[in-house]
Amino acid sequence: MGGEAAPAIDVSVVIVAHSARDELERCLASIDRHAGSLAVETILVDNASTDDTVRWARSEHPEVRVVELGENIGVAARRFGLELARGRYAMFLDSDAALTEGALETMVRGLDEHGSWGLVGPRLVGDDGKLQRSCRRFPPLLLPIMRRPPLNRWLEHSRPVRRHLMEDVDPDQVRPVLYLLGACQLFRRELAERLGPPEWVFLGMDDADWCLRIQDAGYDVVYLPTATVVHSYQRRTAKQPLSRAALSHLRSFLALQWRHRVLRRDALRRQAELDRAATA
Repeated sequence: MGGEAAPAIDVSVVIVAHSARDELERCLASIDRHAGSLAVETILVDNASTDDTVRWARSEHPEVRVVELGENIGVAARRFGLELARGRYAMFLDSDAALTEGALETMVRGLDEHGSWGLVGPRLVGDDGKLQRSCRRFPPLLLPIMRRPPLNRWLEHSRPVRRHLMEDVDPDQVRPVLYLLGACQLFRRELAERLGPPEWVFLGMDDADWCLRIQDAGYDVVYLPTATVVHSYQRRTAKQPLSRAALSHLRSFLALQWRHRVLRRDALRRQAELDRAATA
């Protein structure tokens, strides 16, 4: 007699962590609490943690599939989670992020109802409930300099930065955008199989590259503020501009500009079209 077919999985949640047990306690609990009626699998890729993250996860969350890496390779580790994913959709969720009631179901419903949507991202709020601007236009070439000491003292609220952060856009408006922060992204898993997941960067700008490639494949990237996710966004690289993480972020920014140098004009054209469509 043949074995029973494995139950269908709606969402595969991929989390990458490095010595982040405290963050994971909230993150994993939010998935357990707010999966709703969806069949969800969670895959934790551990980036060579030096605390007891792996032991704790296996002990307290046996339902979570844990992948142990021998070195910290940053967000590129997501590919190891995607290799195990079985869901119709996959989600990148940062360890310092937490789902709220109805958020996951709302995002899944959005992809179910709109075949042209390839990726959706929720409204992000901080621990204090304050809105985090998670939509982005294509980054200006001098953005890292403008948003880090010492020039950020004068330029953080300049017009180019505010435009990049889309501060001129209604944060309650559902709309296609050029890219969304990677703290929480839900997308069609088959896109990862077809395009290959982002794996060229340690930290930063992987979210932009991923969203741009999804659009190049003919799908929309959509901001969905009817779903809310809490994100303890600290911008450590801006606070410590000479740290290893900050330098890695800068390298990834320059790599993004180089990788998309040919397509930059197309990205800017698409961005203008999205802005016009949103105001029509």
